[in-house]
Amino acid sequence: MNAFEELRSRLRLIEANAQHPARWNLEQGDATASLHLYGVVGGFWGDIVAADVVREIRDLDVAELHVYINSPGGDVYDGIAIRNALRQHSATVVVHVDGLAASAASFIAAAGDEVIMGENSELMIHDAWTIALGNADELRTVADDLDRISDNIAGMYAEKAGGTAAEWRAVMKAETWYSASEAVAAGLADRTDAATPETEDDELDIAARFDQPIYAHAGRAAAPAPIPVAAMAATRKEPRMNREQLAAALAAGTITQAQHDDGIRILDAMAAPAAPAAPAAAAQPVAPSAGIPGEPVSAEYAAGPTTVPQAGAQVTDRPRSLMNIARDAADVLQHGGSLNEMIRSVNNALTNVVAADDAGEGFLQTSRIGEVWQATPEGRPHVDALGGPKPLTAPKIEGWKWTLPTPEPAAYAGGLVEVPTGAWATAKVEETPSRWAFGNKVDRIYTDLGSADLIASLFRLLKEGYGRKSDAAVATDLVAGATALSNPTPATLIDALTLAFLQLKKIGASPTQFWMGETAFTQFAALKVADLPAWIANATGFVELDGKTSLSNVFDVDVDFQLAAQGFLALDRNAADVFESPTIQVEAQDVAHGGADIGFFAYGGTFIYDARAIVKATITPVP
Repeated sequence: MNAFEELRSRLRLIEANAQHPARWNLEQGDATASLHLYGVVGGFWGDIVAADVVREIRDLDVAELHVYINSPGGDVYDGIAIRNALRQHSATVVVHVDGLAASAASFIAAAGDEVIMGENSELMIHDAWTIALGNADELRTVADDLDRISDNIAGMYAEKAGGTAAEWRAVMKAETWYSASEAVAAGLADRTDAATPETEDDELDIAARFDQPIYAHAGRAAAPAPIPVAAMAATRKEPRMNREQLAAALAAGTITQAQHDDGIRILDAMAAPAAPAAPAAAAQPVAPSAGIPGEPVSAEYAAGPTTVPQAGAQVTDRPRSLMNIARDAADVLQHGGSLNEMIRSVNNALTNVVAADDAGEGFLQTSRIGEVWQATPEGRPHVDALGGPKPLTAPKIEGWKWTLPTPEPAAYAGGLVEVPTGAWATAKVEETPSRWAFGNKVDRIYTDLGSADLIASLFRLLKEGYGRKSDAAVATDLVAGATALSNPTPATLIDALTLAFLQLKKIGASPTQFWMGETAFTQFAALKVADLPAWIANATGFVELDGKTSLSNVFDVDVDFQLAAQGFLALDRNAADVFESPTIQVEAQDVAHGGADIGFFAYGGTFIYDARAIVKATITPVP
């Protein structure tokens, strides 16, 4: 059959399946349930839809679930979903292959705790296939996906029967068919059963529908003998073959007579009766009752025990697998045991593994997330209030201003009368900037074998620290150079605002920024419009999210934590400037000492032009 004919036959199978109703059902008794999977797996194919079957399986509350299969396979992922639902169910799952378990139906069957092949039944495994359209890259991707899916399926067979996934993949590529006894010999089934359930007449046509030319071989009779897997007799889901599997494997030639005889001896040893228990120690005297409260204690009891209890120990074999644990716990409950007894049986079965057992940190490791966020003041509000820094290019800042009082014109009579005159002078104004620095000699190991970001992170930290320190220095310079408000001393916040406005207005300045201590700022924030004088109340204002308040065309208000609680400072932004150099970052290699010298340098200062335009006060409420 060429590829085109194979595709056409598979499409005919899809079309035929679409004409038939779903062929699966679920029957439930008191403690058992029966699930019949008769048909093609997968909603696309038309018979057994995983979503419906899995929903029914998960709702079952039974101790034993019998699954009867007669299916040519179908959709891989629907098959995997049904397989996993069976594996995850708490019931003991017994799978009966009534007719055919091919393709996806074969790995559904392998999910059973016990797999029974019916008389003349067959099982087939092969590589996954699909229908695809696309360009070369897309088809290569599809081929890679099919290889991955087939490798996963091979692992399912290896889990059930032993061997490796690679060995089973080779068997799958050959499209291998097994008779009932061959499936047992291969380890894909546990035993054969000559007695099979009766099949209704209307179900017989399903077996006929499977006879489609979609496989390389038309059943086991037309297929070559299965390829034996080298490790077929190795450890499987349960550690040993049963007697029937040993006999079938010997007949199929997959194990030697010596291996068969060794397996029988092991099974005989397991079935041998346990050695009689050691005789119980002689009963020890039991201390008498302590008596009824309020009555005297007997002398014998008061004297204490006269014999020493014999040491004893209770030893319970640990189950070999979680499946054994679940079965043992179920047996305890079914035989009237208490919940505590069941819990003890499970605790006995599970060995404690705690974090201390992984002292080598092979599996529990610290998750390092690097530098974490820390709250820190941001911005430079005092520098910004003066319009931001101006460039510093020399070690000293100099300027000049007129000495007060400055010369002013005066009225004169005329008629060649001498005009008014007077002396005048200028004065030099200068400021020496402050210096800021920080240095470290860093061992090279931090940069050679540690974090490459160490130096950059340290410079970033120093720049942030310089921003805070330099802004605080500007605030200190402004307070130190400010002029005190004239009398009277302000008794309220409104008094301070008004007096500052008047004092600056008198010299031709305007308050553009008010700084307040914490208490004064709290009082300002609590003011109502009715509390404000008209010149403030009539201004358009807003409060920003950071708490700073701005009155449009009037002034800005902010808190200054360096001021006293009732401290107050007002200024015209033209009264001073901040001069500042760019920050200088130095990194030099100290080869002789195996280190790296790093340095941070900055220069800057506050140049106050007119101290009269900066006023300060402490609000002193009248008692």
